[in-house]
Amino acid sequence: MSLDGDDPRAFVVTRLGDRTWVTDLPLDAEVHVGSGTGVEIHLPDPAIAAHQLALSWDGEGVTLRALADGCYLQGKRFEGVADLKPGDELACGAAQLVLGISVPLAPGGRRTLTHHEFRERLYEELARAVRGGRHTCLAMIAAEPGEGGRVTAAALELFRAGDLVGVYAPDEPEVLLPDTDGETAARVLERVFSAAEVDVHVGLAVSPEHGDSPERLLRAAREALAEAQRTGQTVSMPSPRDERARRHASDMLVSEDPSTRQVVAQLEDAAADGAPVLLVGEKSAGKSVWAGLLHRLIRGTEAPFVAVHCAGIFDEADVDVAFDPERLERARHGTLFVDEVGDLSAAGQKRLLEWLERGTHDLRIVSTTHRALRGLVERGAFEAALYDHLAAHVVEVPALRNRPGDILPMATRFALEAGAAAPVRFSPGAIARLRSYPWPGNALELRNALERAVRLAKDGEILADHLPSEPIVAVPATEGRLREHVDSVERDAIIKALAESNHNQTHAAKRLGVSRRALIYKMEKYGLKRPPKGVKRT
Repeated sequence: MSLDGDDPRAFVVTRLGDRTWVTDLPLDAEVHVGSGTGVEIHLPDPAIAAHQLALSWDGEGVTLRALADGCYLQGKRFEGVADLKPGDELACGAAQLVLGISVPLAPGGRRTLTHHEFRERLYEELARAVRGGRHTCLAMIAAEPGEGGRVTAAALELFRAGDLVGVYAPDEPEVLLPDTDGETAARVLERVFSAAEVDVHVGLAVSPEHGDSPERLLRAAREALAEAQRTGQTVSMPSPRDERARRHASDMLVSEDPSTRQVVAQLEDAAADGAPVLLVGEKSAGKSVWAGLLHRLIRGTEAPFVAVHCAGIFDEADVDVAFDPERLERARHGTLFVDEVGDLSAAGQKRLLEWLERGTHDLRIVSTTHRALRGLVERGAFEAALYDHLAAHVVEVPALRNRPGDILPMATRFALEAGAAAPVRFSPGAIARLRSYPWPGNALELRNALERAVRLAKDGEILADHLPSEPIVAVPATEGRLREHVDSVERDAIIKALAESNHNQTHAAKRLGVSRRALIYKMEKYGLKRPPKGVKRT
């Protein structure tokens, strides 16, 4: 990558077959992508047009222009013009492209992180964990008043370099242990608490078993912490995810928004027959909650509810466990809930389809996806026959930002459930923040945010400062290792900037268009160290 100038740079990571490469986007020039000769990003695939799409970088953002049919943006068929953001995924034919822009991230390092910084790193770590099929453990800790600092100090001293410690609320540290299962995490934390000589309660949640997204994992860990406090245990793990979905099945019923009432009406209509229902919407928009509600409408609370969480199925062994016929048959006379079916591998799709085609099953199939399944079917990335089996009724669950009438009633309810005194008091600034914040994590982010706000406000009024002000941009778990290539390009850019600045971090940061603190964080992230003192830097 070129490092001339202080402005941000944009680049595209392309994967086609076994080949992956990086292309810089020149400033104020249009880069064509296609199978024809003379294009800047050449994709030798007969299914791709000679000039498929064009990308333009103006120094602030990248514009996509579709030049021929067959372009997909974030899994959805795309035509026309759109502004892209870092991490956006494009697809045409068998090729995948991911946009990267050199932008600063929040500083981290071996120190206690703010909750916002901690959530940023949680998003990054979970994206890596999903790609690699690895465990990541989140621990939410409640210490006695005044002893939270002793816990964080001991953790920073004993943890590995990649482990993270944040502050959720006063005397409530939060800990992230990458590449760690629950049993190992419990042993590690026991050493920390012994060194700190404190008594605590801990809620542990492990991805992907307890949640495949940051908001789900946070919710699971907070619920586990509440259970530990209720029962007097030191460490507690979450209840099964399908039980948690049913427990919160009434979350969406607090509604003053027409969009939500329309979803309820559609589900009531779908409940009238036994045909499968596909719930489509963004992650954490409440699809699993609606699935639990549909189960109650059709089968009642006592009928079996068997969940298959496809985002946690990484290999053939996972497929064997998830789609064991005996396990699926447990849903007879009840509901088979197939969560995020769009994330299912080809082997998993085949196994589920084979089971569905074996005969009539006395159960209701409710599946969810945040992906555009119809587009995946058109590209041959999802079994058309399986889609036909699952999508007799398709119900779109709108994002929370598109249901503004729901936000304040839901926030009030979540605050009460988190222990706020009735009536809940929101300052005018807090109400404005609730209504203006985009809630990219949807209803689950709102619930998580209100629980923390209640902790920070104690028995007082909930203020704007108690609520999130800056959304986290999720790092997509792209197919293969595209994100690692983006990281590699960024690392190389930092190395070159440091070399050209004689390792002066301030000057290097200016070259990269980031703050010095962000540069230090990136250096720590990629293991880049300053030269030893006394060594001449050339």
